[in-house]
Amino acid sequence: MKITTFLCFWSIFFLYAGNSYPRQTLSALEMNKAAEKVIINETKVAADPIKITGLITDERGEPLPGVTISLKSDKKVANFSGADGKYLFTVTKPGETLIFSFIGMKEEEVRLKDGVTNYNVKLYPADNQLKEVVVETGMFQRDRVSFTGSVSTYTGQELRNISNQNVLKSLKVLDPSFVILDNSLRGSDPNSMPTIEMRGQGGSVLNATIDEFGNDPNQPLFVLNGVEVSISRINDLDINRVESITILRDAGSTAIYGSKGANGVIVVETIKPKPGELKVYYSGDFQIDMTDLSGYNMMNASEKLEFERLAGKYTNTSSAASQKALMELYNYRLADIQRGVDTYWLSQPVQTGFTHGHSVRVSGGNEFLTIDGGAKYKNNQGVMKGSGRETWAGNISMVYRNQKFIVSNDLDITGYKATNSPYGDFSTWVNTSPYFRMRNEDGTVEKYLQYRTGLGYADLSSPIVDNIPNPLYNALLNSKDERSDITISNSFQIQYMPTDELRFKAGLDLIRTNSKTTQFSPPENTKYNDLTMYEKGEYFHKDLNQMVYKGRIDGAYAKVIDKHSITINARAQMEMSKTNYVSVTAVGFPYGSQGTPNLAYSYKQESKPGYLEDEKRSVGLVGALTYDFDKRYLFNFSLSVDGTSSFGSNKLYKSFWSAGIGWNINQESFMKDQYWIDILKIRATIGTSGSQNSGTTYSKSVYTYFIDSNIFGQGAYLSNVGNPDLPWAISKDFDAGIDFRILNGRTSLTFDYFRKKNDPNIIPVPLVPSTGISSYPMDLGYQINEGVEFRATVFPIYNLKDRILWSLSFSGIHNKKTYRGFGNAIDSYNLKQQQSNTMRQYVDGYSDDDIWAVRSYGIDPATGQEIYIKKDGSLTFDYDADDMVAVGSTRPDLRGVISTSFRYKNFEIGMAFSYSFGSDIYNNVLYNKVENITKSQLEKNQDKRALYDRWKNPGDIAEYKGISIVSSTSPRTSRFIQKNNYLRAESISCKYDIINNEWVKQNLGISTLSVTGYLNDIFRLETSKTERSTQYPFARSVALGVNLSF
Repeated sequence: MKITTFLCFWSIFFLYAGNSYPRQTLSALEMNKAAEKVIINETKVAADPIKITGLITDERGEPLPGVTISLKSDKKVANFSGADGKYLFTVTKPGETLIFSFIGMKEEEVRLKDGVTNYNVKLYPADNQLKEVVVETGMFQRDRVSFTGSVSTYTGQELRNISNQNVLKSLKVLDPSFVILDNSLRGSDPNSMPTIEMRGQGGSVLNATIDEFGNDPNQPLFVLNGVEVSISRINDLDINRVESITILRDAGSTAIYGSKGANGVIVVETIKPKPGELKVYYSGDFQIDMTDLSGYNMMNASEKLEFERLAGKYTNTSSAASQKALMELYNYRLADIQRGVDTYWLSQPVQTGFTHGHSVRVSGGNEFLTIDGGAKYKNNQGVMKGSGRETWAGNISMVYRNQKFIVSNDLDITGYKATNSPYGDFSTWVNTSPYFRMRNEDGTVEKYLQYRTGLGYADLSSPIVDNIPNPLYNALLNSKDERSDITISNSFQIQYMPTDELRFKAGLDLIRTNSKTTQFSPPENTKYNDLTMYEKGEYFHKDLNQMVYKGRIDGAYAKVIDKHSITINARAQMEMSKTNYVSVTAVGFPYGSQGTPNLAYSYKQESKPGYLEDEKRSVGLVGALTYDFDKRYLFNFSLSVDGTSSFGSNKLYKSFWSAGIGWNINQESFMKDQYWIDILKIRATIGTSGSQNSGTTYSKSVYTYFIDSNIFGQGAYLSNVGNPDLPWAISKDFDAGIDFRILNGRTSLTFDYFRKKNDPNIIPVPLVPSTGISSYPMDLGYQINEGVEFRATVFPIYNLKDRILWSLSFSGIHNKKTYRGFGNAIDSYNLKQQQSNTMRQYVDGYSDDDIWAVRSYGIDPATGQEIYIKKDGSLTFDYDADDMVAVGSTRPDLRGVISTSFRYKNFEIGMAFSYSFGSDIYNNVLYNKVENITKSQLEKNQDKRALYDRWKNPGDIAEYKGISIVSSTSPRTSRFIQKNNYLRAESISCKYDIINNEWVKQNLGISTLSVTGYLNDIFRLETSKTERSTQYPFARSVALGVNLSF
């Protein structure tokens, strides 16, 4: 109610403010006339005035309001184009030169000719123009020319050229340092949030957890219009609303975020209201997703039965009765196969997904009040049946301006409904043997594919260990798994400019989030077969609420004194968030129930309703200094002092800083004649930033009540031991780079060297079970991340006037991480890793990217057994975990993107390919579905290589152990490691623009029409042969985007 009242008040204020001075409001033409009169009065004695008129348009032919027109000889004499793009300018003498400039457009100069008074000017976009003007940091803008940090800025149009569906997926193609890791579990699940790295992970991932909103402790910070948001807000953001995205990489750019910037910062700016006549924009996005099953190499029915026979499934020499039952089962399955039973289970849970999204935006206003509002709906249908994600949003932005004040308010309301597939994990369908019938001959679906007592003379001699569930039966039940969310965000800001050099701002942000999760598994599900009626069926419900308050006060001072330019920015800010949730799990439902919780028998055994209440507070002071001498010599300095409740109660405050220097060589006098050099800049920064994503409970001890009670009452136990002296997680950064551009932007190169040291390194170290505590947060060792990144672009064809452009881009990143200072502090953890047959170790001189395993010499042709290499190089048949060494790394030597685009007039085509080479992968398909197949797993379908590539007879040269070895588990060895080089077609797009077509205007009322077709993730060339995902498959997509303006 308070938020509603607050919004209504400011809406009334805006409307009133925009209409409170109608007599003082002048049209653009009146302003031009007024300016004309002033100039005439000043120059009347000197000469007769010359009136220059015309129309200013963009490359589409659309009128451009607010374009600055100035005299080249005296830039103080200036005027602006009106809402219709027309202008009127008065000069006092012929031969003058007029300059037409507008943010995001290439500046144009027009020399006046005698007797000519009308000049129509067309401004063309400069891809780097906006990027060259300012760096948008999310707090305040900084002059790009004098900025020394490592940043990249991409326009909304560049994002839409890659894809029309997802901001994050487009960004990963544009920037090599922004990496979305392949999700080997959830694939293309529309409800799964991506895992993102910026120049490699920023901290230790030991026991890292993801919070309720999908935020990963190692992911970058996301800032939307100056407000910190969750990754899901950016993932669901309408790509058509995005004006620009800026990536802040080094401490020189992220230190202002203090304890939150260690993993990089992604700053997203949406389209702001602009003055001009009311315009309506529509965007329609349509996509077809097709399941990619090319990585699954499963056996057909005949192959599966033959594999089982060779593996000894149907052989029992110890009992004639059992052998007869096994042969009866084999013959039964063989007969079905000969009748034509060969079920392709992989196709059953998948579908061709269709996604459609629609957004409408209305924008306009006058010189004093501008409004931009819009609405969006998107229905993303997943490739697994029943899965999908519906998102919707509404927003309105209002800006009121006068000579001294700018007042703005942004209101966003977003929501989604995420539905998971009732067909369960895709791996269930992959692993189901193809010799089973999916349905009976009459079309009915059996609960089990085969019953334990269905074959054999007696229950004891049955060759089937358990009933084999039919996955289709469970999928057709009335199960439910969905989550809904609604977020209301309001950002109010007032700016006061007492002088041209001084500016003050104050802002208040309010964010309210409500989320509900509901899951229901009906009692008919086969997983409840062995439970009592009071335990069959399960219902789970969770309500989560979060309220965030953020307040800030900014000040900025800018002054140019002769050749010295100085800008000072300062901010004081505070933030408080309150999060709480209530959850309940109920069991015991009657058959046929729809999951109504009042029909449940009881709470789940040994459980109780869940409840969490978490409150976080933080305060901060930020200062930034930017200085340059004659635009040549640059110096930047930033300081942030943060206080937060997320760290040790004895260490609540910490300061972060950065310093940077730069040299614009192209501004030197000896470079003036080198007109072909646009930019030649070298820069370096050093500083610190932090990460407070470790969680508040690391510094606090937590007690939990026992579920049951005794005669003395209900007791409590210590479930978490806090560390009140827990230090802040600090990242110490160094970055050095060069920016080079020549021939009016035809060729450009950006190169960076970076080195990041995470020290202290906060790690929740596992403790021995006897302590009763699972882990304890400690400052252990440090991590060094070192590497280089680059991006090069060249335009073999660069004809802006005729709009004929061809560009080629090549980008890449190489980095290596190492741990230092661990000593033997976590030897117990590493020992557990070895004993559990895992391949990650935390050892000085190595990183969590390294793959640890015992080296393999191969398979002995005589016995079909594996030969191991010990640390001393000797060979043995006996496996010893102490012989584990680092045998590979999942970190590639180089990865990046190769892209090209060609534009001819209104037609444009673009292609982008990602590449990676030098990394290794532990192929779990080889380990779990080719080898290491125990007797109990023979019932599942397996990879074809288990039949064709395993050792069978003495003398066979094979990569994998004997096919009949089903009684033991294969250890992790280097035999299952493969190179993971790849080339992927990330995006292929084709676009056509219809601009100011008279027939389209007159018959359809459309000013501009743009149609774009996309192919995303359409093919892959890889050296490893493995299943890309297990729980949800990946997809290839074909999409169409339509953009209209009226």
